[in-house]
Amino acid sequence: MTPRDHSGMDVANKTILVTGANRGIGRALVNEALRRGATRVFAGSRGQPGIADDRVTPLTLDVTNVSQIQRAVETVEGLDTLDILINNAGVAIYDDLGNLDILEQHIHVNFLGMLRVTQAFVPLLKRSHGAIVNNLSLAALASLPMIPAYSISKAAALNMTQSLRALLARDGVSVHGVVLGPVDTDMNRGLEIPKASPESAAAGIFDGLARGEEEIFPDPASASVAESWRAGTAKALERQFMAFVPETAGYTTSFTVDQSAEEVFDAINNVRGWWSGDVQGRTDTLGAEFTYRYKDVHDTTQRITALVPGKRVVWHVVDSHINFVKDRTEWNGTDIVFEIDRKRDKTELRFTHQGLVPEVECFDACSNAWGSYINGSLRKLITTGAGRPNPKE
Repeated sequence: MTPRDHSGMDVANKTILVTGANRGIGRALVNEALRRGATRVFAGSRGQPGIADDRVTPLTLDVTNVSQIQRAVETVEGLDTLDILINNAGVAIYDDLGNLDILEQHIHVNFLGMLRVTQAFVPLLKRSHGAIVNNLSLAALASLPMIPAYSISKAAALNMTQSLRALLARDGVSVHGVVLGPVDTDMNRGLEIPKASPESAAAGIFDGLARGEEEIFPDPASASVAESWRAGTAKALERQFMAFVPETAGYTTSFTVDQSAEEVFDAINNVRGWWSGDVQGRTDTLGAEFTYRYKDVHDTTQRITALVPGKRVVWHVVDSHINFVKDRTEWNGTDIVFEIDRKRDKTELRFTHQGLVPEVECFDACSNAWGSYINGSLRKLITTGAGRPNPKE
């Protein structure tokens, strides 16, 4: 499958989350997003960003703290959607690789922290077909020996950015890497070299996002290598390697909750509690069939082909009538899969509608609906005991 083409994204009328938002480039990104007409900006930081604007919602967010990340997700989901995630938080300590603790600190913040935040917000970004912007560095392309631990972490983050770009393209999420040169922040304060202002770097980042650039070179130093990077071997290999991404099995989304695997399993089987419409038949018995009907728009029959307590639920669609597409039987023969996985003290639910792929006509409308029901209604049923199906008419 060819990845879906992504045009640029303007921040006007969008909801944005910026990590590391209390100073430097992060603070400049918040201000620039507001200047360009963002509807809401979630400003994530370990301290208060101190920005007086009604459109700014502060989030206490240490990217190494799993609990704070989860609370941030809940806050964002409770107030709004999310269109753009900007992973800006980072650490930079001058070293000589003589102390592994310093290297580990860089990896925990600049790589694993960025990945954890991204994983947590991906379900919301899939729902909005949004964008991820990862702030990297020229040191990701070639190590800066005066700060090697930082360089290593940024190189890892660049590779992760490339991987996420390939893996999320099929879900309509674009992933951008910002290759920053020297910027006048605390990291570079003692260096007597030409430096861009945080404000100009922030403007360059949003300009690159609006142009749909996969790698954004927002300042004079980084811009000097932009064309050679885009025409170079590394970029060519990235494009070649994207061909190895497995064909998508179907629309997929996931979330993590505090409840047990058994509670998640029970909520899935309480179909009437989270899926809008009229449901007839048993939804909790292996081999049973149940029908789902919503007005005159959607009428399907599902057979329960797998029912493993606390682990897995599968429905096989034996008949369908989707009246807003040319082929009204598009769902026939597809499988709706719920996979449950207990991870330490959390439970992950991964949902896949196998066969609902971008090539079919109802993909956009149906995947958006599933995103709302799974990440919204079903998740609420699990966490609060009350789902959010549409009212019956």
